[in-house]
Amino acid sequence: MTRVTVGVGELQGLTRLLSVVVRFVFRLAFAALVGVAAIASLFARGGFSAFDGVVTALLLAPPATLLLFAAGLREVARLPERLRRMPQQGSEQLAELTRMAGDARTAGFRRAPSLLWRLRGAVGSTRDLVGFALPLRIFTPQFLGLTFVAAGLSVLLVFGGLVALVVLAVG
Repeated sequence: MTRVTVGVGELQGLTRLLSVVVRFVFRLAFAALVGVAAIASLFARGGFSAFDGVVTALLLAPPATLLLFAAGLREVARLPERLRRMPQQGSEQLAELTRMAGDARTAGFRRAPSLLWRLRGAVGSTRDLVGFALPLRIFTPQFLGLTFVAAGLSVLLVFGGLVALVVLAVG
């Protein structure tokens, strides 16, 4: 079996591309949120009913989806740094777990809470270390499709917000 090694430093171009995409997605989501605010203010002009509230809440779904996608992309952009730190963190965590195992053999019932607290910290950092694949879930076909639809709807919300602003200015 052939091993393929990729230098983490070579991923910097991808990281820069991801940061550009994250900025674009955040800006689109923010513009859509402003559009939703304009549409909601148009609804409020004639009295804001419960139906208007439901419609406004539904209109917030596309920008929220885009914000989730951007947050996932930001986590993916942080993966090279996490992979670079991985060997050092793994050895540090193994040493800490070994020290805790030695302390647990000699500790009595009274020291159990402090050992559990130390174990919580070690397990939490291990979860962070092992969980590097979790941000990759944003690349599932379903979420990518949902994000694509949310981006299209967000563009429509921006234009709808502009129309609502014109109606508010004229009327």
